[in-house]
Amino acid sequence: GTLSITEPGNPGAPPLRLLYHRVPMVRLSLLAACSFAVLMVMLVACGDDDAKPAGEASTDEQYLKVVCTGLSNFSDALVSKTSSDEIAKVIKEYITSLKAVTPPRDLEKFHQDFEKYLQDALNDPTSLVTKTPPLPADEVRRRIASKEANVPECRNATFFSASKARP
Repeated sequence: GTLSITEPGNPGAPPLRLLYHRVPMVRLSLLAACSFAVLMVMLVACGDDDAKPAGEASTDEQYLKVVCTGLSNFSDALVSKTSSDEIAKVIKEYITSLKAVTPPRDLEKFHQDFEKYLQDALNDPTSLVTKTPPLPADEVRRRIASKEANVPECRNATFFSASKARP
């Protein structure tokens, strides 16, 4: 037969062997509930209409949304943050958002240069105010600039249309 040991001092409790078989079911139920919760969070997070398949290049408008949101956040930080560490944190968030987007093919070099420009400024975040940022090729810059007005996130940020391409 099997050995059934009850909890000492509680003779009416179920045998420990029964509890042993229930614990894995509780763990399995907990694992299933956690997995479901994680799946729901992922589905909600990925439910954006602007989402694109991984690796697929963004449209100009999708790319502008990311660039202008970061520029706006940086501009706000210059006015509202009280330390360079706080401004650097905003720049780090901007870099993270840029890393998450795949730029249109003809903006790839600019994208890499711009990420580096931001990364280089982390030790002196206010230097971005005086340093000249990299720009895409003139023809590409003009194309992107013509679309800034159509992207709500670019209402105050006119990075591409206000900039002149370097020779």
